[in-house]
Amino acid sequence: MKFFKFIVVCAMIVSINACSASQTSTSRLPSAFALKGTSTAVVGIAIDKKGFPLETIKEVVLKPGQKVVFAGPDRFLISFKNKKSPEKLRYESGNGVVVVVIPKDILQQSEYAEEYRKNGYLRFDYAISINGRELDPPMIIRNDD
Repeated sequence: MKFFKFIVVCAMIVSINACSASQTSTSRLPSAFALKGTSTAVVGIAIDKKGFPLETIKEVVLKPGQKVVFAGPDRFLISFKNKKSPEKLRYESGNGVVVVVIPKDILQQSEYAEEYRKNGYLRFDYAISINGRELDPPMIIRNDD
């Protein structure tokens, strides 16, 4: 229960900041990283008065073994593009929350090893869908400190 309250508080803070972020370019938005001392990044999903999603982050940057918690309206969808995902291709929210876990061995998995060797990171393109509109910040997986 404490974890759920923590997520709700984080989502509220991000949502408040999103109101001003909606008027800035994506490049000026912050990246989302795991919270200090944890293995969890929190991405708040804000919506405008018409029910459309607002951009709150530029990208999510994670390490193998970390996870990202998306918190927002009761119903939203996370869908990975190009048939490429750290786990599943599609996540439906439950009570306004979706959790995506990055496997610890993702950089060694055969389908991703070459991309990581070539680029030094993995990139997953995904969409956050709400009321027929999408946001699509990338998810970056790195192994650096």
